[in-house]
Amino acid sequence: MNRQPLSVIIFIMLRKEKFAPDEYYHVYNRALFNIPVFKERKNCDKLSQAFLLANSTKSSQAFEYLRNNSKPTTVVSLIDKALEIARSGEKLVDVLCYAIMPDHYHILLKEKIENGITNFVHKCNISVAKYINIKTERRGPLFESLFKSKHVAKNDYLLHLSLYIHLNPLDFLIGKQWREHKIKNWDQIRNKLINYPYSSLKNFLDTDCENKIISGTKIITEQFNNAKEYESFLREWSEGTLNIINDFTID
Repeated sequence: MNRQPLSVIIFIMLRKEKFAPDEYYHVYNRALFNIPVFKERKNCDKLSQAFLLANSTKSSQAFEYLRNNSKPTTVVSLIDKALEIARSGEKLVDVLCYAIMPDHYHILLKEKIENGITNFVHKCNISVAKYINIKTERRGPLFESLFKSKHVAKNDYLLHLSLYIHLNPLDFLIGKQWREHKIKNWDQIRNKLINYPYSSLKNFLDTDCENKIISGTKIITEQFNNAKEYESFLREWSEGTLNIINDFTID
């Protein structure tokens, strides 16, 4: 039986939202004081790497391997080995889609094992905080104490939530007018979105594009005949030409 770290036990006790295996949740996590830590590409890369390494019952061993063996000349092979260690364990969650923003991230998760979401998010946050703290010579937590979450109980909400997450980078790419569903120049916006590297959208629109972070996406993608149909759904949502589910606030 795996013993939980004290910090994880405290997280579990304090959470309003109680996670359950095989259920879906929208998870949102913001940096303290809205610090735009993810404006820097290396920090985004580190969080993306954490999404991979933390999603395993062997994540502690994977992170420890990196800590004990890091050398600039062998970074690529070290990460591959760490990923191999992580993949030898059991997955904690399915990551259906995500978007990394300058000061926060959105991620749609399915819990696969008990306490999977709490452990996954906690390990991601700790890994990124340690990296940034060392780099910037700061101390203390990087993210708000408790990440926010909302249970996704209905299929319509699940589909619309995936659109909302994938459109989130428009906040800083063009501004927040997209939230009013009044987008008129979809082709220009599409290029901005699909070229943004810290979101899973490209994998929904280009089925040949590989993203090792995401899994379990068939519950969304199989409800569309093809990627173009998903894009049409995305476009219609952004233009306000279909019935919109718009309550994505997380308390």
